[in-house]
Amino acid sequence: MKTERRDLSRVWFIWIVCVFIAYPIGAEDNDVIIIRNADSLIGKRVDGENIRELIGNVVLEQDDIVVYCDRAIHYPARNSAFLEGNVRVVEDTVTLLADQGYYDGNARMLDGEGNLYLDDGVTRLTAKYGKYFIDEKVAEFWENVVVDDPSGIVYSDHLVHRREMEFSTATGNVRVVDHDRGTTVYGQLLEYDSHTGSSSMQESPVLVHMDTTEARQIDTLIVKSKLMESILEDTVRRFIAHDEVEMNRGDLSARGQRSVYYVDEDELNLTGEPIMWFQENQITGDSIHVQLEEQQLRSLEVYRRAFAVSKSDPRYPDRFNQLTGMELTMWFSNDEIEKIEVRDQATSLYFLYEEMLPNGVNHVTGDTITLLFIDGELDELKIAGGIEGEYYPERLVRGRVDTYNLAGFRWVEERPDLSIPERPIVHHPIGEILE
Repeated sequence: MKTERRDLSRVWFIWIVCVFIAYPIGAEDNDVIIIRNADSLIGKRVDGENIRELIGNVVLEQDDIVVYCDRAIHYPARNSAFLEGNVRVVEDTVTLLADQGYYDGNARMLDGEGNLYLDDGVTRLTAKYGKYFIDEKVAEFWENVVVDDPSGIVYSDHLVHRREMEFSTATGNVRVVDHDRGTTVYGQLLEYDSHTGSSSMQESPVLVHMDTTEARQIDTLIVKSKLMESILEDTVRRFIAHDEVEMNRGDLSARGQRSVYYVDEDELNLTGEPIMWFQENQITGDSIHVQLEEQQLRSLEVYRRAFAVSKSDPRYPDRFNQLTGMELTMWFSNDEIEKIEVRDQATSLYFLYEEMLPNGVNHVTGDTITLLFIDGELDELKIAGGIEGEYYPERLVRGRVDTYNLAGFRWVEERPDLSIPERPIVHHPIGEILE
């Protein structure tokens, strides 16, 4: 009996020695995973394959890659290892953390799961699942993905980050947050160039920009379009919205085909058959430029075919005061119209009332027409150069109001009514910390 035990022990010892001779600890081979440390090591043969179970303070190396974990199953023939507990992979300036993972030494790739975290010294990425290809410098992460970059934070369902190209593609419930500028852009597909700081958002992008007024109220600009670009040039940030653009900001709303928003300057340009509303006023033209200051509307400039329309009296919904010319400028104070000036082929159509009853309409043309307002109500009308005017009494106007409308008149009832998209819930704890 003792002889059999000695023979078995000898066989076991010979097998262990063969395993370690075949795959020696500390062997120098850039292509082979080397075991540098483990508190305990158990050799096994499973399904005809030799494996090693490493427990406690495990350290593996492959060339310049160092892998740390609490426990590992090493597959020498496959040149790979399953990693578990406090997984940390370090290569040059990159550190990758995970609860568990699988390291493929042939592909030099880590497939991680649970509290996945990558830090390359500039950008931090977190997710629930992910792969990192070390030689290609490509990370692909899934589920509750968060990217913390010097320019902002990006949330998504899926991300491919190419470190060498400094280029990322994020898809699914994408949200880009720039806390310094108070902007958030939502969408479903983001392409981001870290080198230039520029990006494009596709698939129903929405921009939200929040300002705090002097009265500590939140003033929010919301812009929606089919494609949105964020461009950084000489420290100037521009958001460009393309195709079916809609926007809201307080009493201001608009539509057009293209808008350019200068965040730091609080300026907005709208082109492509633009139409803008402010309170009860509708403005159209070839292009519209809006200037805001200290979170309040300061001026609005319309170039070429400028046309301003407002309801003359809510009791008479078919009567609209109209103002048109080649150029039009509106000035505002405390969110009320203070002055309107129309230049070049200026024309005004103004409906009159006496004791709240219709009293005809005035039609006036000139080189320049200026309207002055007090508390939002018209106080004075001035005309300069080439003045011509005509008054049409009520008996001629009644029943034929639309025939007096100026050429190019149109009134659009339906204004954009936008809301902030629902914010995706980030379950990943590191993502919540970054938030």
